[in-house]
Amino acid sequence: MDNAQKIWDKLIAAGLTPAGAAGLLGNLYAESGLNPQNLQNTYEAKLGFTDATYTAAVDNGTYANFAKDCAGYGLAQWTYSTRKATLLNYAKAQGRSIGDLEMQLGYLLQELASLFPVVLATLRTTASVREASDCVLLQFERPANQSAENCARRAAIAQEFYDKFAGGTSMNYIMTDAALCAKALDIARNYKTSYMLGPWGWPANDKMIARATTNGSNAQTNKQWLTKANAIKGKGFLFDCVGLIKGILWGWNGDLSRTYGGAGYACNGVPDCDAKKMIDCCREVSTDFSTIIPGEVVWMDGHIGIYVGGGVVVESTPKWQGGVQCSTLANTAGTQKQSGTVGCRTWTKHGKLPWVDYTSAKEINEEGNDMQTYEQWKEYMDRYRQELRADHDQCWAESELAAAVAAGITNGARPHDFVTREEAAIMALRGTQQ
Repeated sequence: MDNAQKIWDKLIAAGLTPAGAAGLLGNLYAESGLNPQNLQNTYEAKLGFTDATYTAAVDNGTYANFAKDCAGYGLAQWTYSTRKATLLNYAKAQGRSIGDLEMQLGYLLQELASLFPVVLATLRTTASVREASDCVLLQFERPANQSAENCARRAAIAQEFYDKFAGGTSMNYIMTDAALCAKALDIARNYKTSYMLGPWGWPANDKMIARATTNGSNAQTNKQWLTKANAIKGKGFLFDCVGLIKGILWGWNGDLSRTYGGAGYACNGVPDCDAKKMIDCCREVSTDFSTIIPGEVVWMDGHIGIYVGGGVVVESTPKWQGGVQCSTLANTAGTQKQSGTVGCRTWTKHGKLPWVDYTSAKEINEEGNDMQTYEQWKEYMDRYRQELRADHDQCWAESELAAAVAAGITNGARPHDFVTREEAAIMALRGTQQ
């Protein structure tokens, strides 16, 4: 990861909003180009140092005037003697170089909390990139040039970082269950995808494939899926199972030109969490799959997917075709694959995501409004079938169904559900062969 990504991740983890992180990042870029060893250019000739030699001299003690030389230094171009002295003491206490990126980020956040609490509070609450950028420039950095033009220039830089890391759109919405299902199905049916651990819809390009296979604890594991990833290079996306859900909720829109395919990071109130943490966050978690509704997540140890109705789950998995694909929910549909699915899987539990609105599916004409889309109709019919199942504890044709199962005509699953034309044709054919 480059410095911008590392700084962004650190700021988001520290509780800054995407807009707040972008506003601070834009100002740091304007000050130092995000180079933690940056010595103010006008002092290089005056002091006889380059960025590297100045950093080394401060670290080894041969240059002892760091705090009082009035030269801007580091990410934030710290200049005042008291702030530079505190920075130096902080670095020594950690046993780090004065030019260490992680050390400077830690000091920056400490300084904001202790000396600039109003600035930090703004960065943790604002949804406006411009507000965040102006706040940092005028109250934290306070450069000599505080003109309207400079404010606009830094805000423009901040907006570029926001567009890169946060998707460039409003990140303060709650997705409906129908929209979640529709987006999941769209990805499974209409996009080229490859499974890799970690990504949440990263474009399959050289940079992101290299990132997935060289950085982090999953790098070595991800190399086994390089062939598939390379096969969709430049035209597809990388997802893991929980990354599919996070990517959708973070605003993924299939933009190959964006770092994360148009998704943000840890936005919309959705944290960066693994599959176990996600199911633990859910409401109404149950092992009774007769109560499941479209838009809920389904979970088993180490894996998670999205139930989209009709006995179908959308999941990103290395199994079957290796990527985002539709599978059959064996808990309700049995082991006979549903049309358009690649395999069957039995899950352990299901639950409602806290970041999804599950009130979008209402009774037809509940308020005098007809259903206008296929998704609305499908969601209504799925709920209707669940009510049928709930109303019939016993099959009214139990003996006939048992005979059909014994004859191999049907597997007996979903006794109160509708039948597709494909299923009807298969059962009719089997019946004539008896």
